[in-house]
Amino acid sequence: MKRKITLLIMSGNIIGAFLAFLYFTAIRQPSSVHPEVPPYYHVLFFIIGTAFLVGIASIIIKRVASILYEVADGGVSIESLDEISARRAKRNAIQFPLIMAGITFLIWILAGFIFALLQPIFTQMFFGVEPSGLVELMITFFGIVVLGGSITSLFIYFSTESIWRKALPKFFPEGELDQVSDSFKVNVRIRLLVVFLAISLIPLPILGLTAYSKAQALHTADAIARTQIMSSLLVQTIFIIAISVITSLLLSFFVSKSVSTPLEKLAHAISEVEKENLNVQMDIVSNDEIGKVTEGFNRMVKGLKKSELLKESFGKYLSEEIRDEILSGRVSLDGEMKRVTLLFSDLRDFTTMVENTHPTKVVTILNQYFTEMTSAIKVHRGQVLQYVGDEIEAVFGAPVAYDDHPDMAVRAALEMRKRLIVLNQSLQKQGFKPLRHGIGIHTGAVLAGNIGSKDRISYALVGDTVNLASRIEGLTKTYSWDIILSQTSHDLLIDTFPTDQLSAVKLKGKKEEVIIYKLLDQA
Repeated sequence: MKRKITLLIMSGNIIGAFLAFLYFTAIRQPSSVHPEVPPYYHVLFFIIGTAFLVGIASIIIKRVASILYEVADGGVSIESLDEISARRAKRNAIQFPLIMAGITFLIWILAGFIFALLQPIFTQMFFGVEPSGLVELMITFFGIVVLGGSITSLFIYFSTESIWRKALPKFFPEGELDQVSDSFKVNVRIRLLVVFLAISLIPLPILGLTAYSKAQALHTADAIARTQIMSSLLVQTIFIIAISVITSLLLSFFVSKSVSTPLEKLAHAISEVEKENLNVQMDIVSNDEIGKVTEGFNRMVKGLKKSELLKESFGKYLSEEIRDEILSGRVSLDGEMKRVTLLFSDLRDFTTMVENTHPTKVVTILNQYFTEMTSAIKVHRGQVLQYVGDEIEAVFGAPVAYDDHPDMAVRAALEMRKRLIVLNQSLQKQGFKPLRHGIGIHTGAVLAGNIGSKDRISYALVGDTVNLASRIEGLTKTYSWDIILSQTSHDLLIDTFPTDQLSAVKLKGKKEEVIIYKLLDQA
């Protein structure tokens, strides 16, 4: 980074110095020739003066930019600096292109004094040549400062900014350039205004002074001299216009690039977000309006990632379909009467297993069991309401209503049966005993909604249907069968499932006997 910017600053100043030298030696030749002044004098003075200016500029830049170059090139981490040094480095990093342009312009002002004012004094001291008039000296001073200094400073500002933007993220790894409140902000409006004024106004004072000096010379010139004066005025005017056009093109290119490049990157990042790529982060490379928009974009992406994480976490508790329905606001979570199908599942001989098995192994077994059973329930659009010990309570038809919720529950139960067979094979390989469970299914009306305290709520079902479904699950022990469903669920089935009717039973809390069915394996 240091090498690139140093080369850029040297190139810009060399070009500016060459233009100024060309203007004052080849284009705008002195009105009178002094034979007592050696030909090499002006060249020697130019070399000595330029070397002096380069030395002054190098000392200032080294003092200001040494730590910035170390951070930009990776030699020093911004986190390793103390708070005061880090804050100063961040402020200077934001203003670095402006600092470089400011130093350049100050050096060119100093060059104006050296070559426009000091050089005539030294010429008089060494060779006895009287200095030119005040107008001539002012033309020289303004030619150096305005023509050379302004163009060079603007070029260095925009070109340095283009390169330095790659280094800014090392000073602000988290962005947040707007938190450096004491830094000068060059917003887009100021950039455009400065470039417009530079393109419009830089040539005017030089053209005005040149025309004025030529007009004065015309009063005392003869016909031949007048022709030469008018020819030189034409040449100088063409030269100034050509330099102005080239400057306009260069500055227009840099200022358009400083605006369009970050906007193009931002547009690309937005298209990536549209493709659901939330790993996009933009580097904040300015503290202007574009930087603020980019900062806002990064915050938006972070917010979307958090929302997506919450959405994924929510999906661990609900099926994706139910989750999306709830998040879209199409499902009311207030208490409402719904007709649903409940599924209760309970492990057999769980108490004995807990007594004879180490707790960590019990947890390992339960986690595998709940993972498989929950997957089976979610595949068939069911929602697991809670785990109680080794028991699973699941609902079909709430909070999202489905007409075929009894079929969904039965399919889920059959899926659970198949998965348990595969799971037992895996458990036996791990050295565990196979598991057995009982599943009860019942359909009826419930009050569904958010229930709990002001600090903690959960989606739950209340009603006699819940109690009856739990008791039907208990009948699996009595009949030594893994899946039993009530007559209500059986009669509401749309598809045909193999079942056998069992004898009617009297359940606790029920006056009438309940007809139940056992669910057979599908052919």
